Amino acid sequence: MKFKIRNKTVRRLVSIGLVIALALFFALSTEAFLSPRNLFLLLKDSAYLGLIALGVSIVIIGGGIDLSGGGIVCVVGILTSRLTFTGLPGIVILAGGVILGAVCGAANGFLIAAVHLTEFVATLATGFVFTGMGLLFAYRSNGRISGNLISKSITNKSFLAMGKHINGLYYITIVWVAMSVLSHFVMVRTKFGLHTYAMGSHEKSAEMSGVNVARQKALGFVISGACAGLASVMVVANMGASAASLGTGYEFQAIAACVVGGLVLGGGKGDTIGAFIGSIFMLLVLNGLYKFNLPTYWQYIFQGAIIIIATAFDAQFAKFAQKRRAAESAARTAA
Repeated sequence: MKFKIRNKTVRRLVSIGLVIALALFFALSTEAFLSPRNLFLLLKDSAYLGLIALGVSIVIIGGGIDLSGGGIVCVVGILTSRLTFTGLPGIVILAGGVILGAVCGAANGFLIAAVHLTEFVATLATGFVFTGMGLLFAYRSNGRISGNLISKSITNKSFLAMGKHINGLYYITIVWVAMSVLSHFVMVRTKFGLHTYAMGSHEKSAEMSGVNVARQKALGFVISGACAGLASVMVVANMGASAASLGTGYEFQAIAACVVGGLVLGGGKGDTIGAFIGSIFMLLVLNGLYKFNLPTYWQYIFQGAIIIIATAFDAQFAKFAQKRRAAESAARTAA
């Protein structure tokens, strides 16, 4: 019996291979890369991006795009830091940040499902709005313009505890892994996941099959916003403060992580595990560039190049997969 590897598995192996190859390159070329401290920090930073990418991946699988992640991180981070000074328990503030992120995602869903704006236009616009709101709250203190774009140092111990670690392994990393496993189960084993894939593969067909496309899209954006809100709260807890620059560029890094992980812009292909792998790859690139002391502009150049290369590769891989399926079908017919 001939062993056959599915196209999806081949694409997954390519993503994993890229991560391993990049890790080996940096391990051999820089001394500090394989130190336990650097690896734990790499996983922590990957988790921040990974949580945002996790939510974005669900939107992408459904055939959409979410460009508001950075703005959500900004406004949630600023407001979260303010809440810490009220004396509320850290877990309550965490829940508030996630809910606020979900509300921002619901605003995206409303504009897309009810107002019928395209995903690109709606989330691009709200991304600016959320960032502007974050700047507004950062500037204003006690109802007056303060001009201070960095919050006071947070002293709420129960909140700061969420940014700590256990023997080097940060809580955010544990949350990210658990969320990735849970989301993968939801996407492959539940009606929500199956409907999202159906919508991303062919929206009209999914609608004719009884899928409530408007509600499905809205739920995807709510989840994406909640994930961005969770990431923002954990970042602020680790930093011990917030800043108006929080979240800048995260939306594009999250999309890049999804593309590298095998998700196809247009929907219907890839999974949340791909976003997990892609997030590690993106942070490997940034971490490695930092170790080489390269200027910041190289980070932007490499991120843009990665998106171009990954998208071009997926286009060619799709052609390869189509030819492979045609060959297998012909072989079965001949048999």
